[in-house]
Amino acid sequence: MGYRGIRHALLVFLTWTLCAAAQAQNLHQQGAHERFGAPVGDFDFYLLALSWTPGFCDVEGDRKGKPECFTRGRAGFQVHGLWPQFENGDYPTFCDRSRNFVPGASLAIAREIYRDKGLAIGEWRKHGECSGLEPSLYYQAEIALFRKIRIPRTLVAPAQPLRATPGEIAQAFTSANPGMIEPDMVSIACRSGELEEVRFCTKKDLSGFRSCGGTAPDGCGSGEITIAPAQ
Repeated sequence: MGYRGIRHALLVFLTWTLCAAAQAQNLHQQGAHERFGAPVGDFDFYLLALSWTPGFCDVEGDRKGKPECFTRGRAGFQVHGLWPQFENGDYPTFCDRSRNFVPGASLAIAREIYRDKGLAIGEWRKHGECSGLEPSLYYQAEIALFRKIRIPRTLVAPAQPLRATPGEIAQAFTSANPGMIEPDMVSIACRSGELEEVRFCTKKDLSGFRSCGGTAPDGCGSGEITIAPAQ
């Protein structure tokens, strides 16, 4: 093999190595924050996620045929889940597979906030198992927290698309819940430039809300996003 052949082979090898390293790093980053099978009850705080149903349906729910999208005009904000979190941004999942079963009595409680039985069960298995609570108490905690939050008047059922920054949305919840919620306790999640979720950080003992500490990802940036109308 001549000099040119050796040089070409080296370039091909180096290119392949760099691509493989980049792909491995990307995969590592994608799964870096999930602690599968972490010890039950080992976490620092909760994240209560409320889906903005019109936005969720626009970006993925309609395509996936989600039940909550069939009547989205009456939905507005819906509970997505209550997720144990760590201070560093990691989160535990599927902590005790022996507790997969959700009794019918617990699902009857969940019906108040979950239109989709499959979502209620899935949220328990992925996140609820890690809480250390029984399924009925886990769903009751979600209901109690959801009832505490007053939705800003402008976000109850907007008839037209709205434009706002994540900071403005967080401030709207602060103004609607004075003395209970501060802007740093709220994390806004969006996709494709649309509001998808509003998330609230809560104390581990569920006694109230707390700062997210900058660990709750939102993926929105600081510019304006669209809030899809509720009909």
